[in-house]
Amino acid sequence: MKKLWFCIFCIFLVGFVGMVLRPRFPREHGTGKPTQGDPIREKIAAMAPEEKAGQLMLVGMEGTEPSAAFQKELQENHYGGVILFDRNMKDPNQVKALNSRLQDLARPEPLLIGVDEEGGQVARMKDQLPAPPSQEAIGRTGDPAQAEAWAAKTGTRLKALGFNLNLAPVADVGSGMERSYSSHPATAAKFVEGALAGYQKVHLLACLKHFPGLGKGKEDTHKGQVIVSADRETLLQEDGLPFRLALEKYPEPWFGVMVTHVRYPALDPDYPASLSPKIMGDLLRGQFHFSGLVLTDDLTMGAIASQYPLEEAAVQAVRAGADLVMVCHGPETIRRVHGALAKAIREGTLPREQVDAALYRILRTKEAL
Repeated sequence: MKKLWFCIFCIFLVGFVGMVLRPRFPREHGTGKPTQGDPIREKIAAMAPEEKAGQLMLVGMEGTEPSAAFQKELQENHYGGVILFDRNMKDPNQVKALNSRLQDLARPEPLLIGVDEEGGQVARMKDQLPAPPSQEAIGRTGDPAQAEAWAAKTGTRLKALGFNLNLAPVADVGSGMERSYSSHPATAAKFVEGALAGYQKVHLLACLKHFPGLGKGKEDTHKGQVIVSADRETLLQEDGLPFRLALEKYPEPWFGVMVTHVRYPALDPDYPASLSPKIMGDLLRGQFHFSGLVLTDDLTMGAIASQYPLEEAAVQAVRAGADLVMVCHGPETIRRVHGALAKAIREGTLPREQVDAALYRILRTKEAL
């Protein structure tokens, strides 16, 4: 009898351990067969390559109203998100109506609708809405609570306009245009943590940028290639500190991280950060243990566009660990990038489990907004 009960116990134990250790992303992903238990996994399993490719993209649009062509592509390609610029905004009422229209077009899957509202020189609709103070001005107060207060105020205003993502705060140390809280890493980190608390308080998705820190960059990635030659230890102890401390304080993915196009030979001699598996995978996901959304900066910027075909860059970015590739300018460019991603997914150039893991993070984030 004792042997019988022992055998029953062993069978139960094996079954329990099997359930606990079950892979998070089952092999049936991408086959069209529904998986059991998790609605997000079931959505992913039912997606065609074109839909998966679209969800991996954060795109720009032309004009203050979506053109017929953009409406069609938004519905057929299932873009994961849209980013708005001054070219898209006339006044608060128009922006609110536009964002509502974009969400209606994207149904049933919600859009991430983002904007760069850092404050100071980097703010939208300045002629209609007072811009928040620059991060440098907030940093000069010496009070991280001011960063929290301004983030909460900014987040509340953006939510009222229909945005659910702000591409802020800047976590760089000592960058130009008054975009950094401080040139001292530990001080900058305290203000970054304050800003994240403010956005979290009003339930708006924030985005730390520009990982792993571009404060030492002397040129402009909008115009061309930028190389930071500092050694690894300096980069991690100085530029990386605000990112690392924020991730330690907020371990849950309440925010995304945008990766810069700067090259850091001490971290990866082969690729800029936004295309680097060593920086996005080994460092951000591995050493820094980040489990939230990873975004690239705009791939049409000169640092990438002057060095790579954008279709190749987009595929490499996802392969290296990006969840969302940002393509802000050019309808035809957006179409080409979408086609390249769909082709890579269809042909297996992008590993299915990696794509599905990125999609899971995207859909999980949207569900929480």
